Amino acid sequence: MLKRFCLLIVLILLISLKSAFSQSKEQVYAGIIFHIMKYVEWPNQTGLSEMSVGVLNDNQLTAALNKVAEGKRIVFKNIEIVKFADLANLKNTNVLFLPKKMTSSLGDIVKHVNTKEILVISEKKTDTQVGAAINFVEEQGKMRFELYLNILAQTDLKVSEQLKRYAIIKGNNS
Repeated sequence: MLKRFCLLIVLILLISLKSAFSQSKEQVYAGIIFHIMKYVEWPNQTGLSEMSVGVLNDNQLTAALNKVAEGKRIVFKNIEIVKFADLANLKNTNVLFLPKKMTSSLGDIVKHVNTKEILVISEKKTDTQVGAAINFVEEQGKMRFELYLNILAQTDLKVSEQLKRYAIIKGNNS
């Protein structure tokens, strides 16, 4: 009986440890977004007092971004996280993330903002949709990102070669 009780306690501890060390999808996305931002240069970057990340209609990602951003800086700038409840309230940010549930509206969304200076990141984009230069995908159980060079070429953003090495390159017109 004592062995079974000890085994049960060990199993509970192992499950607790596993859940403590595992990250949610939103936490992974937040980390990837901030990592990507380090390798992008915005045209007005030197004049900015802070870098902003907009999230359209995703409370969990907004919370994860706020947690990761706490006390951190990107390119020597403070980070502001902005949650937009709907299209009508969209404003320009440095990065705009569109969750899967909003990606079908991608064409309408990019009409509301200046995509020349915004890095639009989506969660579920098709190759034919325009507007999002980066798309998150899961490949063999790992989170990866696609970089659409043809869409990026239509912006004033500069992406480092280092970032391109980590990306799945799409829309290469060369």
